[in-house]
Amino acid sequence: MAEAPRPPLQISQPPTTAISDLERTVMATVTLSETRGDPPWLCAAKVAQCCGSGTSEPGFPNADLASILVSNLCFSHNTPSMWKLLEQAMATQLVYPLHVLALLTPRVVPNRREQPKAYRLYLELMRQYATSFSLLKAASLKKMVTTSIDVALQLSDTYGVEKMNFGMAVVLFLVNVLTDLLDFILDDWGLLFASEAQFVKEGSQSMHVDMKGGLNNNRSKYHQQLRQPNVFTALEVMENLCSSKFVQVSLRLVYRNLLGPNHSMVCFRGSRLSRIIICIQACHL
Repeated sequence: MAEAPRPPLQISQPPTTAISDLERTVMATVTLSETRGDPPWLCAAKVAQCCGSGTSEPGFPNADLASILVSNLCFSHNTPSMWKLLEQAMATQLVYPLHVLALLTPRVVPNRREQPKAYRLYLELMRQYATSFSLLKAASLKKMVTTSIDVALQLSDTYGVEKMNFGMAVVLFLVNVLTDLLDFILDDWGLLFASEAQFVKEGSQSMHVDMKGGLNNNRSKYHQQLRQPNVFTALEVMENLCSSKFVQVSLRLVYRNLLGPNHSMVCFRGSRLSRIIICIQACHL
C-alpha cells in the first residue's frame, strides 16, 4: 500500500488581540535595542520585561514570546541581531527551545534554497538544542506548547494520533525532524523520485523572485554558494541526533508502534517507514 501524501505544512498563528499588543511592545523594544547596539543578553533582558500580564501564560518559558520572535524572524525581521536574540532567549529559557525549533521548521526549511543563511542558523540551533531540553512543569504551559508543536508540524495528521500529549509531541518532533531532514538532503542532491519530491518542493515555490519583484542573478549565485555547505551541515545535525540515546529510544518505540498489531498511530508503509528504518540503521539500533 502506498503511503498517503502528507498535507502541506500550515503555520499556526497565536491569538491576535493580546498577542498583537505584546508583539508591538516586544518588537519596539527589539528595534530600540538594535539602534543602541545592545548585546544579545541585554536585549533579551529588555524583552523579558515586556512579558507580564499581557501573555497567555505569564512566566518563563513563554510560549507567546516564542511565537512572536519566530513569526517576525521569518522573514520580516530576518537580521543577525534577531537570530542572536532568539538564541539568547533559548539559552536562558525565556522561550522553550523545542517549541522554537518546531515553529521554525515549517517556516525555514521549505525556504532553505531562498534563505540559505536562515537555514544554516536554524541547523545550528537544531544541533545545539534539539536534544538538550528540560521538562515543563506547569501543566497549562505544557498543554499550550504541545498544541503549538502539534499544529506547527501537523503531527497528529501525519501520524494519526487522536490525542496528543507532551511526551508524544517530543518523540514525534524528533522523528519528524530526522525523516524530513533526510528528505530534504536527498532532494537537494537530486536523489528523490518525482513522487517523493513533491512534498519537499511544495514549500519552496514562493520565493524565487527577490523582494523587489525582479530576478537577482548575483544574489542567486551567492545563495548557491551557501547551499552546498548547508547540506553537509544538515548531515552533521542528523549524525548528532542519531547519536543521542533519547533519539535512539524514540525511533525504536515509533518503529515498534508502527509495526505492532495494536498500534495507536497510522501504519506508514513505503517511503515514510523506510526513512524511519534508515534513521534506525544510522543509529546502529
